[in-house]
Amino acid sequence: MKTLLATAVMIFSFNANALFLNSCYNTTFGDEAVSYSYESCLNRNFREIEREVDEIMFLNRCSNFPRNMVSYSFTSCLTRNFREIERKLGNSIFLNRCTSFRTDTLDFSFTSCVNRNFRTIERELR
Repeated sequence: MKTLLATAVMIFSFNANALFLNSCYNTTFGDEAVSYSYESCLNRNFREIEREVDEIMFLNRCSNFPRNMVSYSFTSCLTRNFREIERKLGNSIFLNRCTSFRTDTLDFSFTSCVNRNFRTIERELR
């Protein structure tokens, strides 16, 4: 019984300190290129990373305007945030450069790349 209780306490304490970032998917409707839910998910993950890192880090809030096309400023904002995280975490981490080649919606490869970066950050901060 004591072993079971000790195991439960260790699992709970491990999970309480772990960083869990959401996988973000771009599900658009109509002529929308980047969904608001995708933007929110990305920005929520960046805020979680800011809270988790001991050093002061200022990550940008990334928004896509106009809504009917993928703006260069949106993808650049994400790239800048990933570069800042890479810089703060030091040489121990390498994040992919994510590029979307379409303007009417985000490439699947782009969203996959972003999610891979979040998984890499998550592993590094655990």
